Amino acid sequence: MQNKTIGLIGGIGWASTLDYYRLLNEMLVARIGPAHSARIMLVSMDQADFVAHAAQADSRAIEQFLVTQGQRLQGMGADFFLLCANGAHRFAPAVVPRIGLPFISIVEETAKRVRESGLKKVGLLGVKQTMAGRFYHDALEQLGITTVTPDAADQEILHDIIYAELVQNRLTDASRKIFLGVIEKLRLQGAQGMILGCTEIPLLIKPGDVDLPLFNTTEIHCEAAVAFAIED
Repeated sequence: MQNKTIGLIGGIGWASTLDYYRLLNEMLVARIGPAHSARIMLVSMDQADFVAHAAQADSRAIEQFLVTQGQRLQGMGADFFLLCANGAHRFAPAVVPRIGLPFISIVEETAKRVRESGLKKVGLLGVKQTMAGRFYHDALEQLGITTVTPDAADQEILHDIIYAELVQNRLTDASRKIFLGVIEKLRLQGAQGMILGCTEIPLLIKPGDVDLPLFNTTEIHCEAAVAFAIED
């Protein structure tokens, strides 16, 4: 049975948050039976609000914004929470201790999955803040795993596709071709697998598109959440 209510801070963007809701229910039903559905509390942010706060020079603006969302979840009765976006995890160290709920990190769970795979060098795709930041690189490095990312020009292109198309659930063959081209470049740099480090990317790139292991961070995050939710 589900012993803990799942809390989600979502909305950035709505398309991947929808995927969270679907996956959490499918995975929970698979674990405890078809008579059930998942108990979920969702605070869905306006993406424009998130972006505006994150763009401010003083990081305390976005940190307080996220803390407020988490405190709303706590007041609703969530027993633990997830940030339904990879890039937002760059703020987790400053935000999570101020919310007062257990937290399931997409970064930590993905890093553990890569370690379990035995791969030693992986590519990382996502928004610019994820690819150029250190939060994924550091988590993987601590486990002896090397991370490779696209060059600056490709990072700009992928970032723009994510924000202009994927967050609105616009999935085109042209953009898929661009992503696959970048993945091939990283493969040639020695990447043995690919972290889809933005929760919208798995909407576009599927396992059948690539001959490398793909780490779907949305699925990994949801699996960890369901496992925690049904623990005694």
